[in-house]
Amino acid sequence: MASKERLLLGIDIGATSIKAGVFTPQGRLVGLAARPNGPKPEPGGQEGWLIWDAEEIWDKACACVRQAAAEAADAGQVLGVSVTGFGTDGTPLDDHGHQLYPIISWHDSRCLPQRDWLNEKVGPYRIYEITGYHNYPINALNRWMWLKENAPEALARCRHWLQVQDYIAFRLSAGYSTDCTIASTTMALDLRTRTWSTELLEAAGIDPSMLSPASEGGTKIGEVTQAAAERTGLPVGAAVVTGGHDCEMATLGAGVVEEETFVDITGTWEIILANLDHFTPSREAFAAGLDHECHAFPGYYNCQGLMLAGGVVEWVRSHFYRETAESERAYMTMLAEAEATPLGCDGVVVLPAFVRGMGPAQAHDPLGTILGLRTTTQRGQVVRATFEATCFQLRQQLEAIERCHDLKAESLRAVGGAQKNPLWLQMKADVTGRTVQAPLHEEITLLGAAILAGVGSGVYADVREALRTIPFPLTTYEPDGRRFEQYGDLYSRVYLKIAESLEPVYRAVHASQR
Repeated sequence: MASKERLLLGIDIGATSIKAGVFTPQGRLVGLAARPNGPKPEPGGQEGWLIWDAEEIWDKACACVRQAAAEAADAGQVLGVSVTGFGTDGTPLDDHGHQLYPIISWHDSRCLPQRDWLNEKVGPYRIYEITGYHNYPINALNRWMWLKENAPEALARCRHWLQVQDYIAFRLSAGYSTDCTIASTTMALDLRTRTWSTELLEAAGIDPSMLSPASEGGTKIGEVTQAAAERTGLPVGAAVVTGGHDCEMATLGAGVVEEETFVDITGTWEIILANLDHFTPSREAFAAGLDHECHAFPGYYNCQGLMLAGGVVEWVRSHFYRETAESERAYMTMLAEAEATPLGCDGVVVLPAFVRGMGPAQAHDPLGTILGLRTTTQRGQVVRATFEATCFQLRQQLEAIERCHDLKAESLRAVGGAQKNPLWLQMKADVTGRTVQAPLHEEITLLGAAILAGVGSGVYADVREALRTIPFPLTTYEPDGRRFEQYGDLYSRVYLKIAESLEPVYRAVHASQR
């Protein structure tokens, strides 16, 4: 449809898809395009080494922008563009912006030795005190140490380290920049000062000159270049603006500013976030597996619990529903069979710890576990037990955030893959005992990026003005008291005991794999 309105563009570099969305300043989506994304084996690398192809990501991003802009029918009205995406992964560039080493994927665990060395050198809790992050092997600081040891020429020649979305913004504008939200995923940012940590960089032997100063989201980096305009169809001179980590963009796109509403983002990973006006790490939060990042609101932070969720559901789909070639039909079948299964799944219980060292049970170093199988067990029981397990771990992290920060969540704003899944949304409400709100906007993360594009291009004075301008309609799911009690019994008597009770078994399994 033809439009003469001012337009804003968000680009989302996701782990499974790359998207571009064009929005009006009132938050109405007028153009959308997507392309699949995924990691690849590193050419010449060892088994299990996975990378992202930067040129392929750029090509797909350009294709998405062209298609979305064409749907909007007036790409010349795009005033600003901002890029979001997943955290931790980045690439070294030389003086001329040429890539020196591929983007190592978060799927890749090659940096375990560097993680262990840094824990010995600095201490896991000291790292947490500075950065708000647990020392995951995928964090960029460990990647830099790995490059220093295994590709020293690449790190020695690095003049600009850019995270994935920073790289796409660079290709659009030729500007080198990063923002506080994505910088805080590197585990090298001092969260209190929102500047790079001298202590950690010195401990790791990393030259800070390769890192751009971390600006606030919504800061103008530059303008769309002639070369980028030819690839994307965007107007030359449109503002290119710092975006941020996808979870902070989803918080913006969901319209959440208040502390009493937690944001629940469900994708391959599920993240529950609470908005905070302070950063106060604690031993209790550390033990609970809670991480902290800078928020897109200047001076604000979020506390978050990270858990594998959709990735476990996808595992169930791919292994239990192979006869259904079309994934959409498979999910419909899964949901129907799960809905036909009674609460509690006739004794089948899942611990969704499918990625080692991540999630609320990480203190026990568990593995993904399915209990209660019988010869009569049906796959629908496994499906429902998987959904229930993701809700149990959500409750575990929700309650941990409340304890550690003296907060009370009155409601959950649920975004991402669960938005179109009424069974899952109602289950979240029943398990947590909280009202669950699902925004009717479908592309929440893209909208969050577009909001920052509007701030950086002058469409909005600041983020708060943007959130006052845009309506955020919601569908609400209220908890059922009886089901809450039933789930509470299963949660406390069974689910919470699995990881701790089986810890000796998990240790034996890990030892057998060495």
